Amino acid sequence: MLKYFIIALLSFQSFSDCIHEFQKTAEEIQTLAKYQNVLFLNEDNQFINFHSGISLEKNRDYTIQVSHPKRLTESNKGYNDRYLEYYSYAHIQKFLSNQSSSLNNIGYSYKSIGKSVQGRNLYYVAPKKLSNKKKTILMFGRHHGDEGTANWIIEGFVRKFIKDANFREKYQLVLYPMVNPDGAENHSRYNARRRDLNRVWHSNPEKSYDEVKVIQKHFLSQAGKADIMLDMHGSFTEDFIYRVDRNFLSSDYYNMQQSFIDTLGALDPYQNGNFQISNGHKKMARIYFLKNFNINSLTHETPRDIRRNGSRSIEDLNQQGIALLETINKEVVVKK
Repeated sequence: MLKYFIIALLSFQSFSDCIHEFQKTAEEIQTLAKYQNVLFLNEDNQFINFHSGISLEKNRDYTIQVSHPKRLTESNKGYNDRYLEYYSYAHIQKFLSNQSSSLNNIGYSYKSIGKSVQGRNLYYVAPKKLSNKKKTILMFGRHHGDEGTANWIIEGFVRKFIKDANFREKYQLVLYPMVNPDGAENHSRYNARRRDLNRVWHSNPEKSYDEVKVIQKHFLSQAGKADIMLDMHGSFTEDFIYRVDRNFLSSDYYNMQQSFIDTLGALDPYQNGNFQISNGHKKMARIYFLKNFNINSLTHETPRDIRRNGSRSIEDLNQQGIALLETINKEVVVKK
C-alpha cells in the first residue's frame, strides 16, 4: 500500500502548483523520506528536515510538507539571468520610498509596524486616518518569502490605486506588502525560524507566531475590519485563485467568490478565470479572515518563476494588479 502511495505522490507532485502538505503516519513518513526531502512539522510549529533521529508514535498522524524541486529553491545566483527579476526586500524598501510623496498626497503613509525575526521592517501602507464610510481592501504579500512575483503585482495595484481618485472615494487600502522579509531575503518559503507563516494565524493573536503575530495584532488594533482580503502568492506553474467549496459557508458565499473570479478572468488573460477549490488549513490567512470576518477572502496565485523568454514581463505582472483593482471596482466584494 505504501508503495502505491509513494508512486501516486511523486506523480502528483510533478504536475502540481504549490507545495504539498499531508497528514501521514510514522510508517508512511519514513518510507516517503527515502524518496523525497520531507519537511516535518515539530512541536514548535517549525518545518524541519525529517531524519531518522526523530521519534514518531505509531498510532498518530503528523503534518509534513514535500519540498520544492531544486531549481525553485536554489539561491539567487544567476536567477535574474533566467527568470524575471527576483523581488527582494530591497525592492519593497525602494518602491515604498519612491511612492512616499504620492501616498502622502492622497492622505496615505507607509511605516514599519515591527521587525521580522532577523530584524527587517514589517511595512504597513494605509490611510493616515481610516474612514468608516469606505470599504476596506486588505492585502497581504509574501507570506512565503520566495514567491516574488506577488510583489510585482502589488506594485501595479498600488500605482493604480494612487492614480484613481474615483476608486478611492469608495475604497481604502490596508496593505502589508511583505509579511516574510527574511524569507524573501533568504529565498525561502519559510521565515527565519523555519515556520510557514501561512499556517500560523490563530484566532487568538497571542497564539500566532513571529511576523504574523506582529501584523495580526497591529491590524486588529488599527483597522479591525475589512470587506475583502487578497493574499498574494506564487505558484509553481500557473495562475489561479484559491477559493472554498460550495458547502464551506453557503451557496451565496460560493457564488460571490465565483463572480469575483469570473470578473477577474475577463480582465486578466493570465488568470483567465482559473481557480482551484481548497478549504485550506485552518491557520491560513485566507481561512482566518473568512471565518473571523465573514468576508470574501481569496488567495491569488501567479507563477513564482517566470522565464525571461518574452512571454510575460514585469509590466504584465503590474497589469495583473490593475486587473485586481478593476475587478473590485465592479462591486463583487462584499458577502451577500
